[in-house]
Formats: sequence, structure tokens, C-alpha cells
Amino acid sequence: MKTTEDKLQDDIAFCIDELDLSNEQIGELLRTCENLNDISCYYFCEEFVVDDNTEEDIHDPDYLHINEVNRIYYNNIYGGK
Repeated sequence: MKTTEDKLQDDIAFCIDELDLSNEQIGELLRTCENLNDISCYYFCEEFVVDDNTEEDIHDPDYLHINEVNRIYYNNIYGGK
């Protein structure tokens, strides 16, 4: 298991090497991750940051369509009647 110092070094290296952040930006990202139950900066960026410079689809329009959500909801409320 990583120590707090190892985690901090990994986070700072990620911020510098991968994100090319300034000292102020690194501090802000570290504080944000600390406030989110001390998650890693890598995890934060992978899960919560959307980059518009990608060719990948961000949202799959067929994933959990609103009609399907409504069908599930009303079947649970009215017992499939």
C-alpha cells in the first residue's frame, strides 16, 4: 500500500508530466482531490474531466434511454399493470 508521501509524489508527477499544470493549478487540483475523500488526481481526471479534443463518443444515445427509465419506473410503481 502506498504511503501518503508516495501518493502525493505520484499526483504531483501526473499533474506536471501529463497535465502540464502550473504550481497554482497543481495546488488547486490537489486540494480538490483531498476534499473528495483524498482520491488520486489521475482518478479524478479520468472519471470527472471531459476533454472535447477527443474523437470518442462521450455519451451513448442508446444507453439507458429515457423511455426505458420510464418503463422501469412505472412497472415498479404500478406493478406492471
